[in-house]
Amino acid sequence: MGKRIAVLFLFAFVTGCTYAGERNLEDYLNDPKTWVKDPHFENYQQQRDNLESRYLGKEISYAQYLEQRTALDDRYSREVAERNQKIMDDGK
Repeated sequence: MGKRIAVLFLFAFVTGCTYAGERNLEDYLNDPKTWVKDPHFENYQQQRDNLESRYLGKEISYAQYLEQRTALDDRYSREVAERNQKIMDDGK
């Protein structure tokens, strides 16, 4: 009885994780690196998407878009370099 409940729970969990329809279970099994998300990169990507939406919505000019995108890219690159440096220093 306990094994049936465990299998049912596992099945419900797996189908619940893939319910959104964006990806199939096979996608998760074939590409496990997508299980882990980098919140720092996702925040950067969201800011960049918002900036692009503002440009496409004609809220800002192309020159402003390029300037702000370059600043965002530079800040992200600097933060990644700092993070990598901290990781390398901790590894010693």
